[in-house]
Amino acid sequence: MFSICISDRFMLLSIPKPGDFSVVGLDTQAVTLQRYPNGEVLVKDATQFALEYANGDIWQTAQAGQELRPSTARHLLALLKPEGRMVTVGEMEDWEKDREELIHARTKQFYGNKYIDQRNFNLDYTKTEDDLAQFMRDNHEEADRLGLGKWIPSATVIRVLVYNRTRHVSLVDCMRKDPAVRARGIWPQWTYTLAHEAIDKVFRRELPSCAEAYKWFEGQFYLERDEGIGIEGKRPNPPTDRVFRTWFNEESKKANLVRLHGTRKVNKSLKGVIKPQDAVRPLQIVIIDQTLGNIWSVVKSRSESLVNRALPRGSTDQDVPSAEEEPKVLTTKRPEIVYAVDVFSRKTLALILTYQAPSIATFMACLKMVMTPKIEWMRRYPDLPDATAGHGPPETVVLDNLRVHVTDSVQLGLLAMNIAIEYAALASPEWKSIVERAIGTVKRVMAVLPGGFSIDDKRTNSSDHQKYARLDLEEIDELVTHKIITEHHMKPHGGTNEPPGRRFVCGVEKYGRGALRDLRQLDLMLRRRKIGATLTRNGVDFKGHHFHDEGLASRLLEEFSAKTKGKVGYPVSLKITILWKPGDCSSVGVMGPGGKTAVELRNTDPLFSNTPVSFEFALAAKKANAKIFELKYPPEVRAKYLREYFERLEQLLPKQTHKAGKTTARLLEGGRAIVIPPDVRRFDITIPVTNLGVSNVDIEIAYAAEEGREQPITPKRRGPKAKSKPAEPKSPAPEWEPLPSQPSYVFSSAAESEAFLDRLEAEMAATRH
Repeated sequence: MFSICISDRFMLLSIPKPGDFSVVGLDTQAVTLQRYPNGEVLVKDATQFALEYANGDIWQTAQAGQELRPSTARHLLALLKPEGRMVTVGEMEDWEKDREELIHARTKQFYGNKYIDQRNFNLDYTKTEDDLAQFMRDNHEEADRLGLGKWIPSATVIRVLVYNRTRHVSLVDCMRKDPAVRARGIWPQWTYTLAHEAIDKVFRRELPSCAEAYKWFEGQFYLERDEGIGIEGKRPNPPTDRVFRTWFNEESKKANLVRLHGTRKVNKSLKGVIKPQDAVRPLQIVIIDQTLGNIWSVVKSRSESLVNRALPRGSTDQDVPSAEEEPKVLTTKRPEIVYAVDVFSRKTLALILTYQAPSIATFMACLKMVMTPKIEWMRRYPDLPDATAGHGPPETVVLDNLRVHVTDSVQLGLLAMNIAIEYAALASPEWKSIVERAIGTVKRVMAVLPGGFSIDDKRTNSSDHQKYARLDLEEIDELVTHKIITEHHMKPHGGTNEPPGRRFVCGVEKYGRGALRDLRQLDLMLRRRKIGATLTRNGVDFKGHHFHDEGLASRLLEEFSAKTKGKVGYPVSLKITILWKPGDCSSVGVMGPGGKTAVELRNTDPLFSNTPVSFEFALAAKKANAKIFELKYPPEVRAKYLREYFERLEQLLPKQTHKAGKTTARLLEGGRAIVIPPDVRRFDITIPVTNLGVSNVDIEIAYAAEEGREQPITPKRRGPKAKSKPAEPKSPAPEWEPLPSQPSYVFSSAAESEAFLDRLEAEMAATRH
C-alpha cells in the first residue's frame, strides 16, 4: 500500500537504539537500511517492515532528494526524549514544544497517507468536503491508538497536502512552513537555501570554518547552475566571500554558537571580561595563590629514634639510622601549593608545599620567601644566575577574596611595610590568569611523578593514584623546583617572548629594586595579631607559655608610660598587640608605639625557646606528659619524652581513617620544621644582605625598637596670609641732645681714692630719711 525508494529516510522506533535510517537496498523480500549518515546496516523483512509501518513504529521522515531544513532537523530530534543528568529544565521545555509540533505534523501525515491509500484503492477522489471529513472521523480511533491526540485537521488541509501526490507524504512535507531564511533578492531562492545549508554545516561541526563552508557552497552553486536549475534572470555569479561571511555573522547567534562551542564557553565569551594585570617593572605586582596539588604525598617517619632533629639528643637515645635506610611511610595526603609569580617577568618568586589549608601562616610564609634571597637555589644551580636571582619587597600583592586574607593581620602587616593589597575580582579567572597558568605548569610537572595524576583529563579519579605515592614534600619540592629553574625560567615565555629569568634581571638593572631595612622586622610583622594581651614587668603570658626579656619589657613600659595602668611605685600592666605564628612557639612579637615597629620576646622555657614546634603540638605534648613537663626537670629529660610523644603519634597515624588522620597528621607536622625552602627557615639567623661581598650580617633584635620607623610629624597649621597694606611713612628719628660730660674718676694714689669714698658716704648719709 506504499512505495519505497532508495535514499528514503525512515525513523525506526522499535529497535533498542531508535534513530534515523536511510534505505540503501531494496528487493521483494527485504529492505536494507543504514543508520544516517554512516552507521550500522540493518536488514528487515519486507512484510515485517510493512506491519511496523502500519502500526506506527516506523515513520517516514523524508523522501529521496528532499532537503531537510534546520528547523525540520530540530523537530525530528524531538522524536527521541533527551536523557541524562545534564538535561536542564529549559531543555525539557524546548523538547516538549518541539514534540507538540512534531505530533501536529505526524497527525497530518497519518490522515494524508490514509487518504492517498483510499484514493489509490477507489481510483477516484472523495467527492465533497463532508465526505472527506467523515472519512477522517472514521479513522480517528486508529489515530488515537497511535497517540496522535484529539486534533483532527480540516479537509482543506488534507487536500492541499496530497495535491498532485501519488506516494506517501513524509514528515518534512507536513511540518509547518517557516519563513524563508533569506528573503528573495538578487540571487535565486535556491542560492540562499544552499548558503544556509553551508553555514549550518559549520555549526553542526561537519565543516571546520567559514572559509571551508564557502568553498563547499561555491562548488554546489556552480553544480546547481550547470545542471539546469536556472537563474531566471537573476545574478549568475555566486555571492563573494565577503557577502557569505556577512551571512555567517548574522547566523552566529547564541543558539548556534552553543551547538558549536558548548554552553559554558559561549556564556563566557558573551560576558564582559576583566583585563588581567600588567606591570612595567619587576616586583611592581606579585600574585600569590594557593591551590590543592594534583599529587599524593607521603608522610614519612624522619627516623626510628630521633624524630625531630631540632630537639637535643640525650645519652639514652640510640644512634641515628643511616641515610640508606628507607623511612617508614605513615600516611598519604594531597599537599597544598602556595605560589607567587612576578607579573612583569612571569618569574617564580616563591613555591611552598604544605598540608595546611589556606591561612595567614601559609600566605606569610610565601611572602617571606618572595623577599628572601634564594641562597639554596644558587647553591644547587651555580651556573644559572639569572634563573635563581629573584627576591625583593613587592609594591602590590594580589590575593584571593578569602576570609583569612581580609584580616587586620594581613592588611596592617603589609601596610607597615608599604606594600599595597589588591583583591582579585570575583568570578573572573582572567584577573589572575598569569598565576593560574604558572600553577598549571607546576601541576603538569607533578602529574608525571609517582602519585601524580593529570589535570587535563576530567575523567581521572584522584583516589586511584593514592597507592602510587612514594615522595614526601621535600622530595616533591626538589623535583618541581628543578623543572621550574632549568626550563621555565630559561625558555621564552609565551606572554612576553623572553625568558623570565633574563627579563627579571634586566628589569632590576634598569628600574632598581626596593630593600628592607631589617629582615627581623619582616619576620615579626608577618604574623597573626592578638589584640588586648597584657604586658607586665614579668613579661607576657600567652597560650600557656611565658615570654619575657627584661630590657625590652622595661623599654616598652617606659615608651607606653602614658597608657600604663597602676599607681606610682606599684606593679603596672599594659594592653598590647601580640604578633605570633601558629607553627612556632619559640617567640612572640610585641608592637611598639605607632604600630609600625615590633620587638621580640623569647619563650622563657629553654626547651621551647629553640624548638620549632607549634602551639597545638606543645599543648598536646604537655597534656600527654603532664608530670614530666614541669620546670624542675632539665630540658634533656623533657626532650626525651617529647620524642616519645612523636613516636606515639607516628604509630597511631597508620591505624586511623583518612578523615580522622587529618588532625593527627597536622599535629605531627606541627611538631616538625616547616616544610618550606631552607632559606626562609634560617634567614633570621644569617642575613645575606647583598651579593657584593657583604654577607653573614647578624642584626641584634635589641636594635629593632631604636632603628624602627619614626613617628610622622604633622606640620603646624597656619592660616592664610592676610592681604598686605601699603606701608605708612616712618616718622623722622628724634634728635637727642648730647649728655653732659661726666667727670673722670682717675686717682693717682690710694689715699685720694679713700678720701673720695668717705665724701660720698657722708653725702649719702645726709640724704637718708
